[in-house]
Parts: sequence; C-alpha cells; structure tokens
Amino acid sequence: MQGDMSLENFEYFEKYLLEELSTDEIDEFEKKLRDDVQFAQGYRDFLIQLDNTVEAKGGDSADKNSAWKKVTTGIYIPSSGVKPITQKSWNWGKAASITIIMCLGLLAFWLYGISPEKSVEMVTKSTVEGQKATITLADGTTVRLNSSSSVSYPVEFSDSTRKIMLSGEAFFEVTPDKSRPFIISSGELETKVLGTSFNIRSFPDEKHQEVAVKSGTVQVTFPVQALDPVKLQVGDVVIYDHASSTVELEKVDPESIALWTQGYIYFENERLGQVLKSLSRWYGVEFSVEDPRLLNCRVTLKQRDETLKNILEILKYASYVDYKFTENQMIIIKGKPC
Repeated sequence: MQGDMSLENFEYFEKYLLEELSTDEIDEFEKKLRDDVQFAQGYRDFLIQLDNTVEAKGGDSADKNSAWKKVTTGIYIPSSGVKPITQKSWNWGKAASITIIMCLGLLAFWLYGISPEKSVEMVTKSTVEGQKATITLADGTTVRLNSSSSVSYPVEFSDSTRKIMLSGEAFFEVTPDKSRPFIISSGELETKVLGTSFNIRSFPDEKHQEVAVKSGTVQVTFPVQALDPVKLQVGDVVIYDHASSTVELEKVDPESIALWTQGYIYFENERLGQVLKSLSRWYGVEFSVEDPRLLNCRVTLKQRDETLKNILEILKYASYVDYKFTENQMIIIKGKPC
C-alpha cells in the first residue's frame, strides 16, 4: 500500500513538527494517524527508509537518535524565511507502530535521494483563486501554475533525478536531460519524463486526476499495483478515478491542451459542476446552486480574456441556466435541470 504523500499532507506534517498546530489540531492529527491507514502509511514508509539507512551502518538505538538529530539539524523552510526546524521529543520504540515526523527537508531525503546529513533548501510556490504564476526551475524547466495550485521543489536538483510535487494544475515545459528524468508526484499519480510539454490536473477536491501530453512522451504510474504504468504520446490524456481506482484513456487535439495558459476558458462537453469549480478558481468567486440537478448539465465553451459577467451570460444562453449576484459576492445559479 502506498501512503498518502500529497503536498497538503507534507505541509500538515511540517506544521505538526514546528508545533504550529493548536491543541485540538494536534489531537485531530494524532487521531488521523490512528484511524487513517493511508495517512499513517506515509509515516511508516519513511520510518523504514530512515531505519534501513541507520541499520546499514550498524547503528543501535543510540545511533538512531543521533541520526535523527543529524536529519533535523540545519534544515530550513525558505517560504517562511531562514528558520531552523527544532526536534520534537522522539521515541524510536513507538515509531514503528504509528508515526515518524516529516518536514520539507526530510521530503528531500526521501524523494531526491540526498543524504540526510545534508541540508536541502526547498521552495514551495502557491497561487490563490484568480491568480496564476510562471516558475522557472534550476534546470530551465518552465512551470505554469494555475489558480489555487501549489508546487514544491528543491532549489538545486540532484545529479541523478529531478523530482517535484504538485497540488492543483500546472503546465510543464521540461528541459531535456537524458541522465536525469523529471518526475512529478501529484496526488496519487507519478509522471515521469525526459523532456516534453504536458498538463497535469490534480486538485484535492476533485475525484479525477488527469495528465495530458502536448509534445513528447511521458509515463504515468498509478498507486494501485493492478494498474500497469501507461506511456502517453502527443494528444493522449489519462484520467484516473480515486474512488474506483480506474483509468480512462482519451485522445484530444494537442492544441486544445492547457489553453488556460493562453488566457482561454475552455470546456468540451463538461459538467456544469466542474465548470463552476474552474470558474471559482479562475475568478476568485463562490457559487451556490439552487437545484443540484443543474450540476449535471453539459457545457461546451471557449472564450479568451472574458469578464465573469460575460461568461455567465454565455452559460445562460447555452445551458438555459440563470444567475444572480448577491451582496456578499456569492453567485446563485438557478434554472431548470437539463
């Protein structure tokens, strides 16, 4: 079983380690460790990695505590300034049963194969609703981050691989490097490339994760062992369903991939529920739907650099729904089910 190693959980682990959670939040965190198998598995997996490293050197319990100190000493979180992480009290005897504390520095040890004795500078870039960002990584790779998304990466990649983590949606233009594959962990999926351009959509509040290739070839690995990795070529799209652990493969016009990077709002026979989620992120607004059956209406739309009001007028005409702005900036969607 693969642990739940999403970017949100790493940030959650970091706050726990830095003692930035309230008493109630700590209780909730530790209850999740007891009750959520996938969440706890992420801790156990890393514990095994760290424990094996120490055992390989012939260490005993005292050595393990020493190794832990080496791991936690001098690790910094750039997003909050140069801030050393302090060690919580740690009992190696308890660790195998439920927990190991992780942080962005330890994430670098696990994901990037860097010695735990080294300090690794990690960066997290995030966007809020209505905001987008373009990020250039150390190898020249360009990441275009969509609204309400986050990417975490090392300031410098290792000599053998280039690994980052994504939550939300981003379009990648990866600099070719045959000696160092580029790997993106997004939710439960892992996407591996050498040099290509592709879009990943992996929002925590959506049931599907999606990878679409605009140029080159990528390989996508799934968390379920029964599903073989798939290789995607130009115009291929893979859609993974969390709940059913199923995969769909589609073929699309590669020119339609990641049109959001060019300022387009683009939907092809998409459910209204998904359309409203995307508009909420795009414009930074909230929607309330009077009749839940409206969410299943299908929408096809392609507009560039339009105001929210114009988009709503187009939806009103195309899908027979109406809308109303409220004083608290909520937009009410109403009408008859399609």
